[in-house]
Amino acid sequence: MSETGPLEMGEDGHVPLQPQRLEFLPLEPPPVGAARSIDAGVQWLRIPLPMELNHINVWLLDDGDGWLLVDTGMAHDVCRAAWLEIEERALDGRPLRRIFVTHDHPDHMGLAPWLAERHGAAVWMSEYAHRTSGEFLRADPAVLGERVERFLCGHGVEVQPGSWSSRGDHRVWFGGWPPLAHAPADGEVVEAGQGRWQVIETGGHCRGHLCLYDAGRQMLVSGDQVLPTISPNVSVLSSDPDGDPLRAFLGSIDRLLECAPGTRVLPSHGRPFRGLHQRLEDVRAHHLQQLDALRDCCRQPRTAFEVLPTMFRRVPRGFHRLLAVGEAVAHLNFLCSSGDLRRELDGQGVARFVTA
Repeated sequence: MSETGPLEMGEDGHVPLQPQRLEFLPLEPPPVGAARSIDAGVQWLRIPLPMELNHINVWLLDDGDGWLLVDTGMAHDVCRAAWLEIEERALDGRPLRRIFVTHDHPDHMGLAPWLAERHGAAVWMSEYAHRTSGEFLRADPAVLGERVERFLCGHGVEVQPGSWSSRGDHRVWFGGWPPLAHAPADGEVVEAGQGRWQVIETGGHCRGHLCLYDAGRQMLVSGDQVLPTISPNVSVLSSDPDGDPLRAFLGSIDRLLECAPGTRVLPSHGRPFRGLHQRLEDVRAHHLQQLDALRDCCRQPRTAFEVLPTMFRRVPRGFHRLLAVGEAVAHLNFLCSSGDLRRELDGQGVARFVTA
């Protein structure tokens, strides 16, 4: 819980978490098709998205006779149209040489195959993200839907049989599975954009998420791991129902606190800012408050669905309900693995969480 009570989950699945003590860089977001200089060799581009979270920031780094691109936008006509303008107006006639994908969500990697083919670019992403995105894209939508239904039912959500299996092809926002040219390892150094960027692997929002940190200029390309005005979704997935992503997320906060306090953060959504340490501590405090609230709520046995009003001002619908339940289970699993709660299954296989 926040100091003012439960938080409202946005229709994009993220939780608004207002910035505290942040200094936004004095730059307006670039218009579609144009680039805004952040530093020598580092350009900011913005790709529109067809959803409430209506943009993604992507980053161009000088790469010899071409560019290294960080993230791509999703496989949708509005994103492709933006890239046609970028190619004409912002690339100075130079091709993309490398495409660095921070993680395997469609707004970050959806256009990687299309751009790689157009430019002859090499795709870089973590081995885990590449492998699991391939498994996801090859999966039968009906099988995935049935798995989601079992997950939701097991946490107290009333689900109409077949309602998730009939939602359509989950691959619609992906342009396919890109060939992997290189899997950067945690700690590896990437030379581009007139700097040396250390790869920092983080977790919680998703496994295999990669950030880039230039210690010399104190710049962090943070992907979705650090955002200025929303808290990244930290969810248990139906594919890993016993997972503990919140523990991984809090551990990643500790890792990123090793970056300089004055670091300029280049996030995937929102505006670039200074105040990395303050933002990380605010996000950590948010999750610790949620854990405290759930400890109190679960003095009586509760399903994950029953604790949603403790965490959010309203219970979302549809896909956003899945994200909210996943976020609740992430916090409940954390408390179980810490010994604060225990999980009990009833005769129908529904899980309830109660003080241990």
